Amino acid sequence: MAIWQPTLTSPSGSPVGESPTDLIEACVAYHRDTYDTTPKAAATAPATWSLIGEHSDYAGGVVLSSLANWGTAVAVSKNCENVINVQVVDGEGRVDKHSITTADVAARAKVQLQTHDDLGRAITPPQPEGGIAARVGGVAWAMIHKQMLSRDTKGLDFTVVTNIPAGVGLGENSSIDVATALALFNDAFDEAPVKARLAEICSYAAYMFSESSALRARHTTALRGEPGQISVVDYADGSVTQAPHPVSRSAGLSAFIVVASRDYDPTINEDIYNRHAFIDAAARAFSVESLRLLPEASTRVVDWLSAVLEVTGRKDFPSVEQATQWLELWENETRRAQLAASALRSRRLTGFAHVMKQSQDNLAATLALPESDVALSDLCLERGALSARSSSARGVIALVNAQHSQNFAADLSDDGLFVVPLSHGFLAERA
Repeated sequence: MAIWQPTLTSPSGSPVGESPTDLIEACVAYHRDTYDTTPKAAATAPATWSLIGEHSDYAGGVVLSSLANWGTAVAVSKNCENVINVQVVDGEGRVDKHSITTADVAARAKVQLQTHDDLGRAITPPQPEGGIAARVGGVAWAMIHKQMLSRDTKGLDFTVVTNIPAGVGLGENSSIDVATALALFNDAFDEAPVKARLAEICSYAAYMFSESSALRARHTTALRGEPGQISVVDYADGSVTQAPHPVSRSAGLSAFIVVASRDYDPTINEDIYNRHAFIDAAARAFSVESLRLLPEASTRVVDWLSAVLEVTGRKDFPSVEQATQWLELWENETRRAQLAASALRSRRLTGFAHVMKQSQDNLAATLALPESDVALSDLCLERGALSARSSSARGVIALVNAQHSQNFAADLSDDGLFVVPLSHGFLAERA
């Protein structure tokens, strides 16, 4: 295929740079050109990529994630039509327009709110319909209902400009969530509690309105990370600490996402959604915020599931065998993420690579990764990568000796693979 290089241009046709300022200026120009008004506010947010731990995210685990050099800008203004209008200008020169009524946004939210059957049992809501207009409108809806945005807010016009390649696991939609929230939020957001609240709202909205399950660590990292560092997000207590980045002069590594196909695969999102729904049901059953806070979680959840299946015969829950594998994976990934953070802090790259290999092998065995992903990981290792681990979406994140990185990327591109270089990114900010 190719090595990613965005071809983003302004309304006048001039190339757009990659800095947050460049993205903001292009976004404001497109907004004025389309809506014939100056936007009320604008903000930027980075792409993000996870090093390890993303499969333990919703079980309250530990996630290591990084800001990336690609990003999104969002501009917003009000309209009087009770409609959410969104135009998206992407890094490949496409301009798409979408809209949804605020009534439809509210109706979709109602479907996702927790309900119970005649026996008082919680009903798992259906997977959200999705769509970018619903997702952006959902952020506004969530901010209103979480008292972060005025209830007088009606229709909104949005412009999104992004140079993040779609469908490769760089969190393009999560980046839009964060930039949208910052553009809508009127108060100061420099304090950690405010950033944590905005990240929580973005994750809540994505869970309710997106057809693809969001990794909440992306929102946290975009708002609370540090450039040039790996964010260590521990959902046992909500803390965010930093570890030395493997892409640095001292470590001598470069990073890439390598993808065989960018075609949308609905089964990936369906599998993730089913796992998250099961986690939520188990946490509610034990009245804990996350399974990480439940002592002897694996044993107790399996016992609970066995009883539920025996009494109710529910078809929307996994088998006891499958749930046992998931629980073991979540616990092991949490432990491995902690070990990976320790290895990075002590500059032990060999130990770090060993942990990443263990994680890849466990993911392949437990989640039945596609053979193409496993083969792609093996190919990257054969070509000299220190580590090559499957991402939560698709493709492989490869860490490579910086001295050989250009040849590594060029060779994989020549093989027909899509390669995205990853370097240090920026924190989300408002213009």
